Amino acid sequence: MTDPRTIDINEIVLQQPPFRFVHRLEAFSDNEATVSFTPGEGNLLMENGCLSAAGIIEHMAQANAARLGFLCVYVLKVPVNIGYIGQVKDLNIFRLPKEGETLTTTVSLRYEVLNISLCEVEVRSGEELLAKATIKTATKE
Repeated sequence: MTDPRTIDINEIVLQQPPFRFVHRLEAFSDNEATVSFTPGEGNLLMENGCLSAAGIIEHMAQANAARLGFLCVYVLKVPVNIGYIGQVKDLNIFRLPKEGETLTTTVSLRYEVLNISLCEVEVRSGEELLAKATIKTATKE
């Protein structure tokens, strides 16, 4: 399998800067993916030097998009589908990440039926848990 760290993120995530909230896919398995992202100046959802709550939610959704994109392009060999956030549940934001702080986010697939997936997502800075949520997404066929 292709090493996810070596791919161009543009191949698997449809969002483009300045609305891109994932920089690199770090790891991929059948039920889990890890991405990295460093919020910075120019990100649309920065407020007072921190990534806003809306930015964290969008980052979580794009982390899942990276998981799905890699699955489509490198495993199933099909084009990436457009995805939509269907539900954010049990969102806990413990601290907003600061500009320049590298986030490592893990998406764990809980179930997938047709084009709907439910994932648990955790956002960390180093060992510190910054946010977590359960996110339901749907992809357009």
